[in-house]
Amino acid sequence: MSSLIIHINFFLFLAIFVIALTRNSNFNTVLVGFIYLMPLIPLGFNPAHMDRFLLVSCFNFIFGAIEIVVFVLTVKPGDTPFDRNHFKQLFGHTLPIAIALLGLSFLGRSNELPVSKEELWIIVGLFTFGAIMRIAAIYQIGAVAFKFDIVFRQEQKLKTDQLYGLMRHPSYTAMMIVVISFAVITHSLVFGALGVVCAWIGFQYRIYYEEKGLSDQFGAEYEIFRSSKGMWLPRIIQ
Repeated sequence: MSSLIIHINFFLFLAIFVIALTRNSNFNTVLVGFIYLMPLIPLGFNPAHMDRFLLVSCFNFIFGAIEIVVFVLTVKPGDTPFDRNHFKQLFGHTLPIAIALLGLSFLGRSNELPVSKEELWIIVGLFTFGAIMRIAAIYQIGAVAFKFDIVFRQEQKLKTDQLYGLMRHPSYTAMMIVVISFAVITHSLVFGALGVVCAWIGFQYRIYYEEKGLSDQFGAEYEIFRSSKGMWLPRIIQ
């Protein structure tokens, strides 16, 4: 049964990927699709790896589908200029996160250790919370403001309420929670921590340039917002 689910996840995600490319065949959709498709390839499946292989398969299918749909709906033709700044973000932001997701996925699915009930609750709880928070954060900021490359559209406004009223980057916090769930699947403190740190470095790189751009775009309005909200988590003391 687990083998069947793993194969279904792969072929169903492949179909979603192909359909997405017919709707919006941009570079970012291709990149994101391949990042989540690779761990879904059922080659090397062994019943001894069943527990963690299945979790990796399901998580990559679910979160990959979410990300593909998001990028199909939000990426505009002019958002990927393939200039110097694009490649800086590609290697400074995207590559570390891709390495973290792929590394943790393949390490997790190769681990033969069965998943305990307590560990399963932690893994599923983290992933579910992170995925729902990611969807909510993207929905709240809207298709105009959410994007892969750091670009600002004329109609974009600064978002300062809902989840963004609690912290400056809730969508990144949400994705880091998902990365942590992948790290727990590896059942390795060292490699799990390395994966989380690698993803965190990628997001910090992104945040540095994004906040610089937001400051240039919105000026004092953004500086007031930045000084009053935490970057990753809500501030207990304002």
